[in-house]
Amino acid sequence: MTPYPGSDDRIGRWPRRRWAIVVRWLANRLVIRPVLRLSLRITVRMPDELRGDSRLPGPVVLVANHGSHLDAPLILGWLPAGRRRVAVGAAADYFFSSRLRAVLTGLLFNTFPVPRPGRGGRVTTDAARLIDDGWSVLIFPEGTRSPDGSIGVFRFGAAALCVRRDLSCVPIGLHGTHDAMPRGRRWPRRGRPPVLVRFGAPLRPVPGESVAAFNQRVDCAVRNLRTPMT
Repeated sequence: MTPYPGSDDRIGRWPRRRWAIVVRWLANRLVIRPVLRLSLRITVRMPDELRGDSRLPGPVVLVANHGSHLDAPLILGWLPAGRRRVAVGAAADYFFSSRLRAVLTGLLFNTFPVPRPGRGGRVTTDAARLIDDGWSVLIFPEGTRSPDGSIGVFRFGAAALCVRRDLSCVPIGLHGTHDAMPRGRRWPRRGRPPVLVRFGAPLRPVPGESVAAFNQRVDCAVRNLRTPMT
């Protein structure tokens, strides 16, 4: 029996049903994006591989640093139209600690439970099921929000998924989200603080590459993308 009331059904399929997808799209377009634009000064950078008619075949694993609860809404809100079939890995002990919170986050952000470091469980099993169903997944390899804005150690789950399934990884660097809404705050700071969301060129494991080596490449890509642009 799961210790988290909101994850009884593991990666319950209801957030991926058509009605939930429509509700999520409307909420994003009519509420979440406008509120983020009013609260933050947002800069988004996108490589040509993800723009317009450029098609990256199949589901992908999106990987980003994690400084704030703003991270997932910003990434989902500014993904290209062809890349919006995304499920978000969320901390099981927080977002799935109650059924109400699990339902709300599942509806708005299409979340699936991920155990935090040292608490057992699996990221790759649930994510692999979603990949098999044609969904891309967004994973924060640090496992938790940064306490000070720096990037922590990347766990191997996302890299292992890419290596074992031969999937492309899209690295994402977020800058300013921790300063805009650090731990303990429920709303961004006043004054529309600036944030940068920078998508990188897709990475793919090369034949024979180890999980550790690919994880290091992804880690370096995210750190480089997080550097503010001049």
